[in-house]
Amino acid sequence: MHQEQIRPFFLFYGGKWRDTPKHYPEPIYDTIIEPFAGSAGYSLRYPDRKVKLYDIDPIICGIWDFLIKAKSADILAIPDLLEGESIEDLKVCDEARNLVGFWLNKGTTSPRKNPSAWMRSGIRPGSFWGDRVRNTIATQLRYIRHWKIYNRTYLNSYGFNKATWFIDPPYKIAGSHYKYGSKLIDYDQLSKFCLDRKGQVIVCENKGANWLPFKDLAEVKTTRQNRSSEVIWTNE
Repeated sequence: MHQEQIRPFFLFYGGKWRDTPKHYPEPIYDTIIEPFAGSAGYSLRYPDRKVKLYDIDPIICGIWDFLIKAKSADILAIPDLLEGESIEDLKVCDEARNLVGFWLNKGTTSPRKNPSAWMRSGIRPGSFWGDRVRNTIATQLRYIRHWKIYNRTYLNSYGFNKATWFIDPPYKIAGSHYKYGSKLIDYDQLSKFCLDRKGQVIVCENKGANWLPFKDLAEVKTTRQNRSSEVIWTNE
C-alpha cells in the first residue's frame, strides 16, 4: 500500500515527507513509532504499517485524532475562508479549524488564524486550503484508520521491542521556535532514550548537534530561500 502517493495531511515546519524516500532508511519492522509526531512525514510514506504517533502538543494530537476518526464527508464539509475571515469564523470543531490553520502558510509550527501573504498572493493556489487539499485529505483517510495517536511526551512512548523508531525532535540549535521546542528538552536524556530503544532507530538532527554521534546526511530545502544541513544517527 505504501506505493500509493500519500500526501501530507497538513503542513508542519521540519516535516520529513519530501525527504524520506531520498535520505532515510526504509522501516524494517511492521510497526513505526514517531515520538515527535508533527505531521508524521516518515510514516505517511509507509501508511500500511502499524503506526503509533506521540506528541506533547495537544493541538497536533487533536488534529491527528480528528483525521483518524473523520469521515470523508466531514473533511469535505469544512468550508473555505472568505475574504477577511479567520479560522475562528469557521463553524466547525477546533480540530478542523486548526487543520485549516496549518494550510494558511507553508510549514509553520502552529496553525495560523489568518491567511499568510504567501496564500493571499495566489502563488501555487493548490498548495493551501481549498478544493484540491480538501479532496486529497478526504480520499486519503482510509489509509490512516488503523493509526494511533497519543498526547504524551516521548519518554512515555515505551515498549515495542520490534519496531522502527523515527525520532525527529526539535533540533537542539534550530528548534527553539517550536511551542514545545528545544529549550524544554534535556538532550542528554533524549540521547539515552534513543540509545535504549530496541529495534531499528533513526534519529534526525541538524549539523552541529553532538548529543549523539551523528553523520552527515544531506542539504535539504526547508523554504524557498533556505536550506538545512541534515545529519542522522542510526543504530544499524
